[in-house]
Amino acid sequence: MVMLKIMRRRARRILWITIILIIPAFIWWGTGGLRERGIGLVASVNGKGITREVYYKEVEGLYRAMRERMGDAFNQEMAKILNLEGAALNSLIKRELLLQEAKRERIRVSDQELRKEIKSYPAFQKEGKFDKETYFALLDWLGYTPQKFEEEMSKEISITKLKNLILDGIEISEKEIRDEYLKMNEEIEIEYLLIKPEKDIRTEKEEVEEYYEQQKEDYRIPEKIRVRHILVKGEEASEKIKEIKKKSKAGEDFESLAKELSQCPSKEKGGDLGFFKKGDMVEEFERVAFGLKEGQISRPVRSRFGYHIIKLEERKESYIPPLEEVKEKIKRTLKEEKRWKTAKERAQEITKEMEKEDLEILAKKFFLEVEGTGLFKRGESNLPRKIEEEAFGLKVGEVKDPLRGRDGYYIIKVIKRKGMDEERFSQEREAFTEDFIQKKKATVYNQWYQDLHQRAKIKIYPVER
Repeated sequence: MVMLKIMRRRARRILWITIILIIPAFIWWGTGGLRERGIGLVASVNGKGITREVYYKEVEGLYRAMRERMGDAFNQEMAKILNLEGAALNSLIKRELLLQEAKRERIRVSDQELRKEIKSYPAFQKEGKFDKETYFALLDWLGYTPQKFEEEMSKEISITKLKNLILDGIEISEKEIRDEYLKMNEEIEIEYLLIKPEKDIRTEKEEVEEYYEQQKEDYRIPEKIRVRHILVKGEEASEKIKEIKKKSKAGEDFESLAKELSQCPSKEKGGDLGFFKKGDMVEEFERVAFGLKEGQISRPVRSRFGYHIIKLEERKESYIPPLEEVKEKIKRTLKEEKRWKTAKERAQEITKEMEKEDLEILAKKFFLEVEGTGLFKRGESNLPRKIEEEAFGLKVGEVKDPLRGRDGYYIIKVIKRKGMDEERFSQEREAFTEDFIQKKKATVYNQWYQDLHQRAKIKIYPVER
């Protein structure tokens, strides 16, 4: 009996893994109209709502999948790192966008295509062949009718056909293949001088004063305000915040109301958020808060966090601080500018002399050392990426104008270049071409989806777990 229970548990686990890995995420899917007040929305995509119920199921599906994959290593901390809740919402938004686009492109799925796809799933097969009993039993276990499942499967196929429509016709020429292979496999060797900025740079009092007069607007302190707020979340937040607003209007102490009723961590301080400037808070909150007069309490304000009422406690107007307050900051700025300016001028002087003198001689003259890299491919040197990329654009013996890196100015000279091995290219060409095509398709598809996403009207609503 015990053995039978163990076997059933194992079978159940294997079945879940099969479902997670094989059957698409649409088993958790469903969207609702914007008027579904009972359930509420987490987002809307071009006016089509995604309900909380659907969102929660998507999150649960991701959690379940990660538990199956990671076992005991998966915990709440890992879920936060992976941002599974954000991933669930993004997945739902993406799917809705793709379905809308497939509909706009008038993509249809025939009964024959649907049957072929369903029969191809191993989860519905027995001894390598589609089995009706297995199919109906599995759907029943999932709580799905065949009609509903096939509707969602049809949507998945339409998304696949949409992707194929976008990517069909992408071709890569022989030149593109050779150029990309060369880019990935060519090697160069360079020598370079590194001119580092000096550490000890003096600044004069007159320089600081002149800089302050010319740049004082850069040191302007922006307007700041200090507010208290009361935050209410959840499905009835709109009504609750109105009731709280009435209480404050009737004379009840705002700080006490915040301590008692707010759902923000600031409730411990009576809703006090301290001083902040524009750009520190969400736009909807700021727009109302900065428009208040001292002591005034706002109308209810909705943000992605929930509903707020805001009370302006204090305002600090924008001002330019006196020189004495910013003197040390200006000194640091001037020193940094002068350090890099001096290093650049020195590097330019050395570069001019390289037309007459050898790198080794110039290194001794300017108390520098010639550094070498040995042969390397792109991404393999210890040089800054920008310097490395510039080096691959040079001919052997060519010297580049000084290039600024993270630790100084580089004067680089390519001394050796090794092209691609034709024999090796011939051996690897087929696999490399396939990989290159897949990368290009992924790039094209991702760019297409980003453009689609940017054009869409997407609204995100507060979510309570």
